[in-house]
Amino acid sequence: MSADWENLQNLAINRFPGVENKPGIYFIRWKKYETPVTINRLGGSDSNGLLYVGESKDLRRNFRRIWRGIIEVNSAKSKTAHTLRNTIVFCRLHEEINSDEYEIAWQHLSTKIEAQVQEAAALNLYTEKYKEPPPLNLKICGQKYLNWGIVYFDQSRWTVKPNDFVKSIISRTY
Repeated sequence: MSADWENLQNLAINRFPGVENKPGIYFIRWKKYETPVTINRLGGSDSNGLLYVGESKDLRRNFRRIWRGIIEVNSAKSKTAHTLRNTIVFCRLHEEINSDEYEIAWQHLSTKIEAQVQEAAALNLYTEKYKEPPPLNLKICGQKYLNWGIVYFDQSRWTVKPNDFVKSIISRTY
């Protein structure tokens, strides 16, 4: 299975066609001049430009919130924007990444639990390769790590298996 990347700005302009109000997993990357931007990581260079891995019980709503967060970086804090907005503002990423340089790939899944499992699998796979999570996944060490592997799913973080979609995104970085 191969992932289809979509320009987030174009998706927003066209009101997110093909994105349903269903659970799923998504990946956000940085693409400039038609090429993913290589991001240096502790364990090597991520030539896919992966910035963020996320899951949602409602992808369409979540994508609207993400987009709102990207375009509202210079306004007062928005209660309806995705938490990714706070990272973009705090790290001043809007000075480096233009709003038209974000791309997104996603997969609809049956349940929120399945989306959470695949997010955990993606983060595990990425972290195994690069020795750290994607640069904008900042809450990983505190909240998510315990939730995915030990408490929430009652299993080791190493036993979560990525599906073919997740492998297609992460394996491009090898």
